[in-house]
Amino acid sequence: MRKRLPDYDNLLTGQPIWRQRLENVGYLPVDGCLALGATGPILRAAGLPWDLRKVEPYCGYEEYDFEVPVATEADCYARYRLRVEEIRQSLRIIEQAVAKMEPGPVMVEDRKVAWPAQLSVASDGMGNSLEHVRKIMGQSMESLIHHFKLVTEGFSVPAGQAYTAIESPRGELGYHLVSDGGTRPVRVHVRDPSFVNLQTMPAMSEGGMVADVIAAVASIDPVMGGVDR
Repeated sequence: MRKRLPDYDNLLTGQPIWRQRLENVGYLPVDGCLALGATGPILRAAGLPWDLRKVEPYCGYEEYDFEVPVATEADCYARYRLRVEEIRQSLRIIEQAVAKMEPGPVMVEDRKVAWPAQLSVASDGMGNSLEHVRKIMGQSMESLIHHFKLVTEGFSVPAGQAYTAIESPRGELGYHLVSDGGTRPVRVHVRDPSFVNLQTMPAMSEGGMVADVIAAVASIDPVMGGVDR
């Protein structure tokens, strides 16, 4: 990606048609973003450097050196440029994470909770090794039983409620769970950024052309599975 990114950048950033098609289209200022609950690139392209990895660090993000890209134009072109810069910052994080990796366990040691996995690069680029799958399904009855019970019964969680969120590529992705002390939550609510951000589309499109709606929706970059959920 380090090698290819400049080509992608030059292909579009310096392209007059691309720029003219996106500049001053899908405008949504920071007050509109805040009123509609927009997060992620939409909010940062409007001038507010809100990124949970910086303002509320989790999973060790405070140990990594990276910047939060910000723009002020608040249009489709600003969101595009911001995302290109976010790729560069993501590469910085990945390179630092690789440098920090050390040999050792990467999963909880409780085999009644841990997924029975021995990950390897398969033909699809990921997955369990075939040897490990054969062992679980054909030789290790205990692993199979624990795996089946975990899927069907779950594990007990103390009574109470919790909300936690991460900075996903599209903004704040959060889960609110309520437990009564059993193995299943009594309530789960997902704060999906695609669902929340999609409501900015009418405000972005007001006063524009019908064709601008396409650019506005694309600049939101919604995952419709998250919207359906």
